[in-house]
Amino acid sequence: MASTLVNLYRDKANGKLGGVCAGLARKVGVEPWLVRVLAVTCLIFTSFLTLIFYIAAWLLLDDKPTVDEAESSHIKTAGWQSGLSPNEGLTRLEERLKNINTRVATMERLLTSQEFRLRREFNELDKH
Repeated sequence: MASTLVNLYRDKANGKLGGVCAGLARKVGVEPWLVRVLAVTCLIFTSFLTLIFYIAAWLLLDDKPTVDEAESSHIKTAGWQSGLSPNEGLTRLEERLKNINTRVATMERLLTSQEFRLRREFNELDKH
């Protein structure tokens, strides 16, 4: 169960009340308004239970950590949701694609090199 809660945080920056719905939406990969609608619907039909779960999540979940390298390079922060103009977003995405192509070309050169084949053969000899 602990592995399913990995990277589940309250997202106060995008949250309305405590950031629980926004954090859950970020984890699941849906828009926060969708989780909020679901939470309000659950609150209407099972008010006490939903309220208890929300308060428990509010108290037990940590705040979302500061933006790290991996999250800041996410395509949405480089594109339309970051507030950039379309040309700026396209330029950033083109730069990232060029970077990725360079890395793939480097990996391809390594995988097709004689050195890689030699290392692989030595590793296979070590296994026997």
